Amino acid sequence: MDQIWRLKHFLAVAEVGSVQGAARSLHISQPALSKSLRLLEEHLQTALFDRSARGVVLTPMGEAFYRRARAIQSEWDSSLIELSATRDGARGELRIGMGPTYQAVFMRRVLARLARDYPNLRVSVRTGVGALLIPALQAGEISLYAGGLGSYEEYPGEGLQEVFLYNQSNCIVASRDSDLSARDEVAVDDLAKHPWVMLSYDSIAIERIGRLFRSAGLAPPQSTVSTQSLNLAIELVRKDGFLTSLPRPLVHPNINPEVCPLYVSTYDWTIRSGVTYRSSMRSLEPVKAILEMLKQDVAQLGFA
Repeated sequence: MDQIWRLKHFLAVAEVGSVQGAARSLHISQPALSKSLRLLEEHLQTALFDRSARGVVLTPMGEAFYRRARAIQSEWDSSLIELSATRDGARGELRIGMGPTYQAVFMRRVLARLARDYPNLRVSVRTGVGALLIPALQAGEISLYAGGLGSYEEYPGEGLQEVFLYNQSNCIVASRDSDLSARDEVAVDDLAKHPWVMLSYDSIAIERIGRLFRSAGLAPPQSTVSTQSLNLAIELVRKDGFLTSLPRPLVHPNINPEVCPLYVSTYDWTIRSGVTYRSSMRSLEPVKAILEMLKQDVAQLGFA
């Protein structure tokens, strides 16, 4: 049992990058944490960190141990949740990741239900794109990811399970007050007359918009704002006449009623969307609840 706690201590220091900062996040004293790390290194008979006045960094052996430690931590959390579920409603920690669309459309209800049905379960959430969160899932840093999936020919990885939910189409959007919103079809020439805001993490949309403009013999959009903030992008569309590209779930009238999709005949593409999780979590009731709610919401909003 001591080694499990030392494993948690090691992971905290590795991720924070300093013993002092990790001690604060773990709510223990710095001397106690330093002693725990020293005992772990003695047990493993190897140095896990290079220490300096600026903090700590993993040694090559520490890097290798980090990957193993994350997987062990994930399995430990899974075991705690499963063993406690029938006794007191599931204890332990469930670490999940979500893409921007799931965060905005689906996850508020999911997290509210988990808090209600499993009050003893600690849920930690990371947001980001699949390019960042799938590797985190493979490394054991999170146990479940809701967002874009790979192609049908791609496999999520050893020890991972994938659940397809819907094909997510993407569209160019404008404010409902825009003169473009009343048109049956919008020409690329007209799109070029408006300022654009690009979501910097959406590399596919950026490439597709560039291709759309080039196919019409035009330079990419001018007056472009680049941001990682989905909320900022939608506000610029709603209030300031900007255009952008969004997944269609974000344009649903129940989600963002003040923006609308534009029909641009040559801008039509989809990605697969769903949930990827560690196979060891398959039987956990909170994971089953997440999948059930997401399937219901996808069907209710008409995305399936």
